[in-house]
Amino acid sequence: MILCFKKLLISSILLMFLSGCVSTVPKPSNQGESKSKEDKALAYTKLARGYLQKKQYSVAKDELEKALTIDPTHSDSNYVMGLLMMQLEQFDTAEVHFTRAVKSNRENSAAAHDFGLFLCQLGKIKKSISYFEIAVSNPLFTRAELSYMRAGECLATINDPRAERYLKSALDVNPDLHPALFRLAVIKYNDEEYFSARAYIERYMAITKSQPAALFLAYNIESNLNADDVAEKYRLELLEDFPGSDQANRLRRQFRDEVINEP
Repeated sequence: MILCFKKLLISSILLMFLSGCVSTVPKPSNQGESKSKEDKALAYTKLARGYLQKKQYSVAKDELEKALTIDPTHSDSNYVMGLLMMQLEQFDTAEVHFTRAVKSNRENSAAAHDFGLFLCQLGKIKKSISYFEIAVSNPLFTRAELSYMRAGECLATINDPRAERYLKSALDVNPDLHPALFRLAVIKYNDEEYFSARAYIERYMAITKSQPAALFLAYNIESNLNADDVAEKYRLELLEDFPGSDQANRLRRQFRDEVINEP
């Protein structure tokens, strides 16, 4: 199960990396020899990025080793090596390179963000949050809402009350970030704050196509608010649009039990 989760994490991080969703902010280098080293290391790293995208991992590793021979502390080179080591499931080595990437350039928000994701999946929650904080501390980072959201999701896995604050910070940056809306709806439902849960799930449904998990949650929220007509609408939508989903099967069992237990 842990390995499965790690593979899902790798896919998520690499998808953002390869699609350019999270951009790095290069660290200014000194003139002269330092500038030359920076340029050479960066050139090899750019080649490695291309090979990584093509899944030519051995060649990518060769290029990154050349870059790190020139400059062992080069932030982008260590960042991409960390991604590669994740893909190769060499997680300890990946952690070493991520650490070097952020240590050598705290403005490399992409590395900090992805390292936070990586650490969260390893169960190192406290440490992961510190790297999400590093990512959002850079005013030039254009996707801070993702770091806030991932921090909130990470904390929610251990029912840490700070999760809500981070998720709300994500919505302050991007009010239409629907995964954050859904997660807040779940938190409010679990806390039995059903009116707040309803507000978040309605905002979620207003901006994205309803999914089985959202419809199942909405049904349970409305049922707890005794809004039977609205709950029935969500029940029918789930059963008609996603009849084979896990949520539909759970709802059938739940609905059957409710009927059986009626006085």
